[in-house]
Amino acid sequence: MPKSAVEKIYDKYAKGYSSGKFPPEAYENARTAMCFADDITWHFFKKYVPKDKKIKILEAGAGDGFWAARFVELGYRNIVLSDISQGMLEEAKKRFSKVRKKHDAQFIKTDICDMKQVKTSSFDYVFSQYDAVSYSMNPRKAMMELARVARRGTYVIVCLDTKFRRVPELIEARQIGKARELLATNVSYDFGHPQYHLTWEELGNYYEKAGLDVIEVIGAPVFVHQIREGILEKLEKDTRVRNRLLEIELAYCTNRSLVNFAGHLQMVGRKG
Repeated sequence: MPKSAVEKIYDKYAKGYSSGKFPPEAYENARTAMCFADDITWHFFKKYVPKDKKIKILEAGAGDGFWAARFVELGYRNIVLSDISQGMLEEAKKRFSKVRKKHDAQFIKTDICDMKQVKTSSFDYVFSQYDAVSYSMNPRKAMMELARVARRGTYVIVCLDTKFRRVPELIEARQIGKARELLATNVSYDFGHPQYHLTWEELGNYYEKAGLDVIEVIGAPVFVHQIREGILEKLEKDTRVRNRLLEIELAYCTNRSLVNFAGHLQMVGRKG
């Protein structure tokens, strides 16, 4: 089977992914506030992960293993990392070779929409962080697969870019045509391949069709990604100010009237 555009790009840039050498977005004024997005999503990951450290965890679209390694550091040993890019999985293996805590990590090359190597109802916690569901260009099928491999009662958590966040960024970049295209089709081309953006209502619909009850809807972040990078960088240097900003985000990030304009959309569901 020929490689997809996503697989080719991530194979090509896998070695530079964590060092910041990954290709820049198609326009320079995209505002992500990534460290806040990381803190918020990690807050909810920890909230819903079962306390039993012997559970079996799947990270689908695991990339270089950053998030899976954080779970290992918490003491979870039985974890499977899947990704469409072999190059990214090789980087994940390198990361895990440096993890001090014992683990039984497995690495599987597979498409999130067709995880044929993964048995049905075999995981106790399933997550896909940052865009694998979007990059698949078939979020309904991706959600069906994530639900399929989860056991009954398992939490399934997905995080991806929101649809409406991109619109003002494109307008500011004077790419009005692309803003209109995104609104009409849900598709953008930030990294040289198509990406399917979703509102929380649309993602929630895919959850429900996959047999997942929506438990929580989160924006990551809902405010600070709208602040200009230079100003936000200065604010973040003051630890006390940064902590106060994070407190504000955590207080409002589950307000559904704000989520569709957040930097990222995170959704927590549970398999019935």
